Amino acid sequence: MRFLLALSLLLCSSFSSAELATPQDEPILTIAGLIQHGNNQGAADFDLKMLQALPQHTIVTRHPWVETRHHYKGPRVAEVLELAGAQSSKLTLVALNNYEIEIDFSDIEKFEPILAWSDNDRPMRVRDKGPLWLMLPIDDHPELLQMPYNDFMIWQLRRIIVK
Repeated sequence: MRFLLALSLLLCSSFSSAELATPQDEPILTIAGLIQHGNNQGAADFDLKMLQALPQHTIVTRHPWVETRHHYKGPRVAEVLELAGAQSSKLTLVALNNYEIEIDFSDIEKFEPILAWSDNDRPMRVRDKGPLWLMLPIDDHPELLQMPYNDFMIWQLRRIIVK
């Protein structure tokens, strides 16, 4: 009986994640590559409202680009990747200016990074390193101040390519 319950829960969660909503506003994030669930020709586009509808998490931290602690809010990267059905932990993160970095998400997953869209309770604009910034909890894990972790905190994040 437990097996049937577990199987039905798995099927329900797989079905619901397969139905990725369509953005109503301009997408601010696209996940492409090796994904199972898309809403735009095999890619998964997210507008701000879609990201805000996910469970929100806060990271309070300092980092090399600010002098005081800031409160960052957004969904966990892992949850967004799961929603898109990412099939690999190898990622290329791409910023608005086409800066890109290759990472293995398994290297940072334990730190529960978020896709911050809010800095000190204000939506981040492009001029404020937004609309999305991959944020790590540096104050909670000082080892994140070392390379290559600083490089993983890409701001103006626009695209994630799953390889």
